[in-house]
Amino acid sequence: MGTLLQLFVSFITVGLGAYGGGLVTVPLIQHEVVAVRGWLAAEEMAQLLAVAQMTPGPIAINGATFVGYRVAGLPGSVVATVAVLLPSLLILAALIRVMDRISGNGHLERARGGLQVGVLALILFAVWSYGTVVVTGWVELALAAGAFCLLVVSEGKVQPAIVILGCGVLGIALF
Repeated sequence: MGTLLQLFVSFITVGLGAYGGGLVTVPLIQHEVVAVRGWLAAEEMAQLLAVAQMTPGPIAINGATFVGYRVAGLPGSVVATVAVLLPSLLILAALIRVMDRISGNGHLERARGGLQVGVLALILFAVWSYGTVVVTGWVELALAAGAFCLLVVSEGKVQPAIVILGCGVLGIALF
């Protein structure tokens, strides 16, 4: 029972900090799962991210389900998934009631701007921490830079799944 409680606490913490979307959860999950709890090694975290990105659904939910299952089987996956969803559901339920009254509030708009800067910092940290595990040489760096440039130059018109699959094919050819 202690492990299920630890999973719940860890992933409700991730859920509370997930303002800004899925990529923001990456450093939060890494901190909880690798640094604090030691449930996964850094290399396993990189594998988790690859699987969570490739499977349908939000990365936070996929990651929580994966970690929960690794740590405590099916009950662990259910507990971790519910825990990561719970803060968003509760916050949305509360905001729905007051959204019309607070939508034009200047203080909230400035707070949102500050939160977005914090989210950007978390995304950049996720890129850095994930990149240091995945990019182990010049070939990986060139492949990552090329894929990034393709996405930027195409202004998002190239499907990310195609980029990932293309990098997989190149990985087979190059390694």
